[in-house]
Parts: sequence; C-alpha cells; structure tokens
Amino acid sequence: MADNVVKPERPGGFLDFLPPDYLAREKMLGTIQKIFRSFGFDPIETPRIEFLKTLAGETSDTGKNIFHIKSTHDDEPLAIPFDHTVPFARILAANPYNAKKRTGIRLPWRRMVVGPVFRADTPQSGRYRQFYQFDADIAGTSSMLADAEIVAIMFLTMEALGVKKFKIRLNNRKILNGLAILADIHDRGEVKADDITKEMMRILDKIDKIGLEKVLAELQSEPKTPFDPAPALSEDAIVKIRAFLDLKGSNEEKLKLCGNVFQEISVAEEGIDELRQILDYIAGMGIPAEAVDIDFSIARGLDYYTGPVMETILLDAPEFGSVFGGGRYNGLVSRFTGAELPATGSSIGVDRLFAALSHLGAIDRAEQTVTEVMVLRLEKDRDADYLQMAAELRGAGMNAEVCLADDTTFKNQFNFAITRGMKFAIICGGNEFETQTVQVKNLQTRKQEEIPRNEMIHYFKREN
Repeated sequence: MADNVVKPERPGGFLDFLPPDYLAREKMLGTIQKIFRSFGFDPIETPRIEFLKTLAGETSDTGKNIFHIKSTHDDEPLAIPFDHTVPFARILAANPYNAKKRTGIRLPWRRMVVGPVFRADTPQSGRYRQFYQFDADIAGTSSMLADAEIVAIMFLTMEALGVKKFKIRLNNRKILNGLAILADIHDRGEVKADDITKEMMRILDKIDKIGLEKVLAELQSEPKTPFDPAPALSEDAIVKIRAFLDLKGSNEEKLKLCGNVFQEISVAEEGIDELRQILDYIAGMGIPAEAVDIDFSIARGLDYYTGPVMETILLDAPEFGSVFGGGRYNGLVSRFTGAELPATGSSIGVDRLFAALSHLGAIDRAEQTVTEVMVLRLEKDRDADYLQMAAELRGAGMNAEVCLADDTTFKNQFNFAITRGMKFAIICGGNEFETQTVQVKNLQTRKQEEIPRNEMIHYFKREN
C-alpha cells in the first residue's frame, strides 16, 4: 500500500447517509414539515457559524460542548451552533418590528427550521456530534395556547410518521422551582440558590438513565469545592422530593395532589395552573388524553427553560430517550435585548428518531435512487438519440438517466438498472430505431411493452 493512501474512515459521532437512508430520512422530514406548515410555521435558515459570544451564554452541559472555530479573518471567536434555539433568539433580537416601515418580525411569530447542529460530545448509541434537528417555535406570546399547540404538533407528527406507541410527557419548571423552595434550597456561601436549583433539575433529569435511588443519592451529595452547586439536600428534603415524584393517578388527580403539596408556594401553583390550561386546550384540539402524561420528573437539560417542558418517548424503544422535546423559554432573548420575550417551542432529534424508528423496523428503505427511468445504450453510434430520450423524459417530469456503464452489453446494463432500483428501462436497439419504436420494461412487474417512439411520453403519463 502506498504511503499516501488515506484510510476512508469518518470521525466518531458523525454519520454518512447513502441513498436508501437519505431518501428514507428525506421522506420522514417531508412528513414532519407538512405537519409543522399546517400550523402556520414559517421556514427560515440561520448560519452554520455564529459568534462564540452568541452561543456561549448558555451554561448547561450542552453549552459547554461547543465546537470552536479558528479563523485568521475574524477578530471575534467563532463557533458552530449546538441547537437552533439560540440563533432563533438572535434573529428575534436583531429584527424588531417597525410598524411604520413594516419591516422586521411581527409578533407573535411561528418559525420552523431544519438543519445540522453540532455538539463536542462523547458519541454513543443514538447520540451524535453532528445531527439534524427540526424545530418549531412560537415567539411573542405568554399564552398557554402556544404551548398546547406545541404538544399538538408532537402528537400529530408521531401519528403522521405511523408511530403507534408513544407518550408525550409534560411538566413545568415552575413546579420544580417550587420544589426547590419546598426543599429549602438557599444561597450557600459563594453559590447562589438559582445555581443549586439548576443543578437539582439537571440531576432530576437523569431519572430515566440512572434510576430514582441514584438520583436521590446524588441530590444529597456534598459540594467538593466552595463553588460546587451540589444540592447537598437534607433527609427531610429527600423525603419530600420522593413523595412528590411518587404522585400517581390520572393527569387531573396528579395535578390536584401536586396542588396539595405546594399550597401557598405561588410559583408552583402558577405552574400547576399552566399545565391545567394546556390539558384543556389539547383536549379542544382532539388530542387523546391518554397520549399525554403529567410526569413531575421531567426537567429537560437546558438552563433556559422557564415554564412548561415536554418530551416524546417511543414506548417500544425507550433506550433512545426523548426523540422530540422542548418547552417555554421566556428569558433567552433578554441576553441580546435586556428585556424578556416570551417564547415556546420543541425540537425533533431527527437522527435519533430515525435510528429509533429503524430499530423498530418502521423505516422503509425500498427506494434506492431518485432515478425512475434508465435509458440503455445498445447502439454505439446512437448516444445522441439516447440523450435526447432522457431529455424528453425529464422535460415531462420524469427522473431519467442514460446508462454510463463502460460495459454496454444488454445483460450488464439491464442488471445495472435492476440493482440500482430503477422502476423502468428504455430499450432501443437497431430494430427499434428502424421501426421508430422503443421497448419499455417495468422492472418491478417485469411487464414489457413495445410502443411507438413518439408515444413514449404519453406512456409514462398514463402509467403515473
């Protein structure tokens, strides 16, 4: 082997998508897009690169895993976005509505965006360093109508993708803030109560991964340094948290019991009321009550959530975790403007969902190519005619290509068309040129018809 030969390998946590996977994923994205657009979400696109200062204000584990970019042409450090939400906040802040000029973004506004995001993370099953996210967000309203619509698109998207067994889990960060009050979390030396509360939420969000007992043990862990936000909760606080997480019953029963736990803790009562509103609104949209489960352990990992949080899991593939999640984040835009702007939204982890559906056997990879018709080259001096046939087919809306194989024997080209997954082959040799006909072979049904050359386009319009 020559010294300059490079091994064809890709970095861990990055994926290749060959045509069968790409086309299957493209079909999935088309289904998602159709649901989002039906709710009036406008498509946008943001850069693959942002200023580091734009992204670095997010202090969760995700925000710490930012891919940095070195550039000799920019004074400001650059980075690659780890989600679509922070760039969305930047766009909102940069484009205030001007009523006189009718420019900028008029609120409330619904937007959707799809594209790759990057996290300098440790790759693992269903978790990648480059992955696609498909987001839908509503900015400029505090109404729980918006949050209810986010829950509704979660349900309708899963339904449209043919997923039968899934659950939408719903909670409210305000209730968890009330839990911090109940657990008597307060400033501890150099560490603020808010930071300890965020750490508590981060730990609670690990219940699905490590189990309740390990979570409760971690909530009692002592700080290792004066700046460590470890909760170090008391036994009394742990008893209250265990009782809170153990609330059972229907959604309404759980909310009622939760109200009893948080009597006179106003922030939690506000969160409970918001969840009740969402349940009422989604019922009005015809979303089945059994599809949504109030789950007080759901915290979501990002620090910027301020109200309802939601996520969707596949009941037959729980090991993939949340495939669709989000919540309300009223404070994110304030980083850029100094003022709060209410917003809520959710994001599909496209590659994680695709991997989970593949695991369940719910992805159809039958389509191997976009080409529908292959024109075989059987006469050496007729290439211009074959190119003309393909051009006519494309002009009529068909995806067509001329076979470019070096081996132009009929057997090789016919086999090539079949193994590439073509639907039709155009066969035109010496006899067909003499009689001004073509043979059209349906490679799926194996039916073959001889038709006049000038009726080739009409044949395909009839077949499709």
